Amino acid sequence: MHLTVYTDYTLRVMMYLALKYPDGGVATIGEIAGAYGISRNHLTKIIHELSQAGLIGTTRGRSGGARLARPPGEISVGEIVRVAEKDFAVARCHDMTVVHDCAIFPACNLRRRLYRAVDAFLHELDTMTLWEAIAAPTVAASVLGVVDRRERIPVAVSRSQSGTRQRAGVRP
Repeated sequence: MHLTVYTDYTLRVMMYLALKYPDGGVATIGEIAGAYGISRNHLTKIIHELSQAGLIGTTRGRSGGARLARPPGEISVGEIVRVAEKDFAVARCHDMTVVHDCAIFPACNLRRRLYRAVDAFLHELDTMTLWEAIAAPTVAASVLGVVDRRERIPVAVSRSQSGTRQRAGVRP
């Protein structure tokens, strides 16, 4: 099984929005493109498709952007993958739009197992929520430059006894 780059980008968009969720959740295409180094054109298509599927909501205008339609703990990774992936055909015989030229096709039992394997794969993804897909939310937010406006950490700069500068973060 191989997921497309489009699905990879779709998962990244959803993870970015999950990190933004506690802070009101709105992110622009430009923000996401900058965080991941992904083309704005790709992201525009992804945002549109996620919106059509009801996974995100979008708002146009100056203070617009995209946000999750539900909390990240209520969205499964399997649901996202099903929206993004157009073809789960593992072998040519899975594709019902193609004429099968395989001599053993009528007697083949392999395709049934391949269907079951795809179902098992998707079932496994269904058991993981979008929020669970982010192993270390604080680290991920930091790496992507996502700021949670509710929890700013003031940084105090002081000098140690040796005269070097030290930074100390203090949570309010």
